[in-house]
Amino acid sequence: MSYLGVGVSPGNVSGSTTKMKLIDRKVRVTELILRCLVCVLALVAAILIATDVQVREIFMIQKKAKFTDMKALVLLVVVNGIAAGYSLVQAVRCVVGLMKGRVLFSKPLAWAIFFGDQVTLFFTQLIFLCFCLGLNY
Repeated sequence: MSYLGVGVSPGNVSGSTTKMKLIDRKVRVTELILRCLVCVLALVAAILIATDVQVREIFMIQKKAKFTDMKALVLLVVVNGIAAGYSLVQAVRCVVGLMKGRVLFSKPLAWAIFFGDQVTLFFTQLIFLCFCLGLNY
């Protein structure tokens, strides 16, 4: 396949264009659902961590533990908030694309979206791994 305009691409295939449009719409709706799901789950995780309080009694003294006592939990809340915000922005982009009916043609924009997805995933997993390993300095 050549990228010089010679070859087969969805734009120059004759025949089942309605089938291609249907598949494209299903892919877009699936992306929108996944982005909304990530946004909701990241937001729920941030809220649950931020609002959780545990009370322990040690020698008749009650100690109240909050998420602010550990830097790793604070960072986890911040990263989950950033992930939720990024997913919300991408979900809005998906909705606008669905309403306008446009396909993402810009390669730099596609790479930027891919890079943003990877960075968000990397930092979320890195902070979670640090918390699990007890690296909460």
